[in-house]
Amino acid sequence: MGISISVIFLFASLIVFWIIPAIGITKKHLVDDRFFIRQWLFPMQYWLQLLFERISGNRRIVVRIFQIMSLFITYFCGLLMLMIFSVFDGNLLKHPEAFLLFEYLLVSSIAYWFQPKAGKVYKTK
Repeated sequence: MGISISVIFLFASLIVFWIIPAIGITKKHLVDDRFFIRQWLFPMQYWLQLLFERISGNRRIVVRIFQIMSLFITYFCGLLMLMIFSVFDGNLLKHPEAFLLFEYLLVSSIAYWFQPKAGKVYKTK
């Protein structure tokens, strides 16, 4: 009994969206106090955050615009992913992992909208 194409596609998505960026973060020794938990929950989006900051010269409004655009791109790529799943197996209700991956990608896009400014230290009283 072989592995179904949807399981292969799911594992490929996991490798592309989480494992490869996480390996890149550990190799470059990127530890960012502003994003520590989000950095490990959503490593691909962390890479995008660094790219957006580099492109915009750390201008917050431009970074926010890029992040909002990435949400829509993620949404449409997620719909494409769900369509690919439905081509290989018509009943998507048998594959909740496809919906979980789709939601994970949407949450990861929104997770970086709320962040402290670079260089500021927030202390509790």
